[in-house]
Amino acid sequence: MGWVRGLWGDRVWAWVVRVWWAALPFTAGPVLADGLHETAAAWRSTASVGLWVLWGVVLVGSLLVHPATLVIIRLAVPAAVVALVWAGRQGADWGEVALVAAVTAAVAAVALSAPVGHVFVNSISYGDEVRLLLRPPALLLAGPVPVAAAITVGGTVSGPLLLAAEHWAAGVAVTVAGGALAVVGARSLHSLTRRWLVFVPAGVVLHDHLAVQDPVLLRRRAVANFGPAQRDSEALDLTQGAAGLILELTMNQPITLSPPTKRKSSNQEVQAGAVLIAPSRPGQTITLARQRQLA
Repeated sequence: MGWVRGLWGDRVWAWVVRVWWAALPFTAGPVLADGLHETAAAWRSTASVGLWVLWGVVLVGSLLVHPATLVIIRLAVPAAVVALVWAGRQGADWGEVALVAAVTAAVAAVALSAPVGHVFVNSISYGDEVRLLLRPPALLLAGPVPVAAAITVGGTVSGPLLLAAEHWAAGVAVTVAGGALAVVGARSLHSLTRRWLVFVPAGVVLHDHLAVQDPVLLRRRAVANFGPAQRDSEALDLTQGAAGLILELTMNQPITLSPPTKRKSSNQEVQAGAVLIAPSRPGQTITLARQRQLA
């Protein structure tokens, strides 16, 4: 099937991330060592051990494909770029920093791409099932997501480094508070990797905790049309303000949807004859819909 061939192509991009991360000790290692050279011994040792632990965890995570390890990779690779820039400010050769940081930034863009996300999300698919990530709301990408990523990484590393610098009170406080914030940030980012449009043998499932309270199965016979949305469409918007090409899924008869609420007792059901969705790969989504006779 076409989507199988596409998945193999996606795996090539996933291997690009794995190979570059595996090579980091030989590419970025000397640069980071130069940056750490002038720091205090305890701080340098703590940072070195932390970098090796991080490298090992991310390398293993890149091989154990899962939505949770996707979050780890998408946090770690951009963080490596920040570490390289820091090394340049600390005395490392800027020519080497610029080269390694540029390549690492390109790999970070690959790690953040839809093909790599597709590989990791589909690691938990069952049988003849295909999961497609839904694009995050544009407002989240503009601020909260980068902030959550910075808090997660910063909360993890700041405390141990402060303790290594013998700032005991601040180190303990930041270790406790930063660890708690890192957990919250990681969980929030992980929740975005669990928003899917899932093609199953019976039809298609909308699995999006931001748009509907429970996953909704739209059976094949209930779907009238599946394609790009018209600009003046009156379909129920479930995109959460995502940018990019929007798809419209039209039903033969209205369906009942339950918006997410904090209190189930206050739940209000909505009738919709068509809905708007924003999969991360709209072209592949339409192709799959046609292959499965949904479009």
